[in-house]
Amino acid sequence: MITAIIVDDESKSISTLQKFLADFCPHIHIVGTAGNIAKAKLLIESVNPQLVFLDIEMPLGNGFDLLQSLKNITFEVIFITAFNHYAINAFRFAAVDYLLKPVNISQLQEAVARATQRIQEKISSKNYELLLQNLNEEMANDQQIVLHDMEGQHIFKLKEILYCIAEGSYTAFHLQQGKVFISSKNLKEYETLLPESDFCRIHHGHIVNKLHILQVGRGRGGSVKMSDGQELEISVRKKETFLEWFKR
Repeated sequence: MITAIIVDDESKSISTLQKFLADFCPHIHIVGTAGNIAKAKLLIESVNPQLVFLDIEMPLGNGFDLLQSLKNITFEVIFITAFNHYAINAFRFAAVDYLLKPVNISQLQEAVARATQRIQEKISSKNYELLLQNLNEEMANDQQIVLHDMEGQHIFKLKEILYCIAEGSYTAFHLQQGKVFISSKNLKEYETLLPESDFCRIHHGHIVNKLHILQVGRGRGGSVKMSDGQELEISVRKKETFLEWFKR
C-alpha cells in the first residue's frame, strides 16, 4: 500500500477522487485530507505521506506555495488543476504528473502508476524544485527541461539546446559544446512541448532554437546555419511559417 493525502478546497472534489482511487487504484491508501495550505503542511509533517494529490488553486495560497514552504519534498506529487497553458508546460518541462479537472479515470491510473514506480524505485528527484524554478517569472530566460533516456532523467537548460533531430522514434538533442543527448521520446512530442517563441520545426526531421541561428540561406526552401556550423534544410511547406516566426 502507498500512503497518500488529498489537498483540495472543494469537498466534492475530494470525495470524487477518493471514490476513483478506491475503485481503480486500490493500492493507494488515503490517510488524510486538507482544504487549505496551512492544514496541508501540518498534515504532511504529521503523517509523512508517500504521495500527495495537490490542487493548485485554493484560498490563502496555492499548491506551489505549499511546496515552497517545505524544507524537503520527500513525497511524489500529482497535481490536479484547471491551470493555464504556461503552467501546464512548466509541469511537462519538469516531467511531473498533472491531471485536469474533471479528472479522467484512465489518466488518473496512468499518473498513479508512474508515481508508484518512482516510489518503489526510491527515486529522489529534483523535478519539483525544477518546476518551481520554471514557474518563477525571474527565471523565464533560464528555464530547464527534463529529458529521458534509457538510464533515467537528465536536466538541461533550454538555451543549451541548438537543435533537435528526429532519429526514428527517438530525438537527438544537439547541445552547446558539441554534446548530443538521445531522448527516448519522438520529435513530435518536443514540437508540442518546446516554447514556440524560441523553437520552430522547420522540417519533418528537425527543430531549431532561434537563439542559435547564425544565418538564413536562400533557395526554394532555404536553410539555416546553426552556431555549431551545421546547416539544416527548411522544407518548402514550412518556409513561410519559419520566416514569420524568425521575424518576431
